[in-house]
Amino acid sequence: MRVLPLLVVLPLAVLALAGCQSPPLVVPENPLVGTAWLAWDIDGRGPGGKTYATLVFNPGRISGSGGCNRFSGALEVKAEVWQASDIALTRMECAPELMKEETSFLEALESARSHRVEGGLLTLLDESGAVRLRLVHLPRPPAQPGFIGPSYVRGLPPG
Repeated sequence: MRVLPLLVVLPLAVLALAGCQSPPLVVPENPLVGTAWLAWDIDGRGPGGKTYATLVFNPGRISGSGGCNRFSGALEVKAEVWQASDIALTRMECAPELMKEETSFLEALESARSHRVEGGLLTLLDESGAVRLRLVHLPRPPAQPGFIGPSYVRGLPPG
């Protein structure tokens, strides 16, 4: 008759131990999600006079405008290391100067492997640690969700 108490005690012990488990680790969400940025400097050349390249962060994705064409792609983030991939864009034709600037922007974006945020400035660095892009933060207008485009007027970068 010792089996009956064991059948009662054993399930209670299992339940008690199960209650001691730690909660599953929650990976912190990318802090850039929900933010929008305007390209200020591409490969150290400073802002182009008519460049309005933007970058918007969504969960697991990026989107924006290269200044002429809209783009969207995947974004994998692990702490401060990240990689944009599978970037697709529309194929509109713009002035040659703008197309060249857009190509530089997208190449810099695809080569970025890490970032840092200082004040309102987002810096994207490639694998060697070279600065590829500097972008200024764009606040989203509360009543206008979605694409933030050329209505932004350039000023001096923050800081």
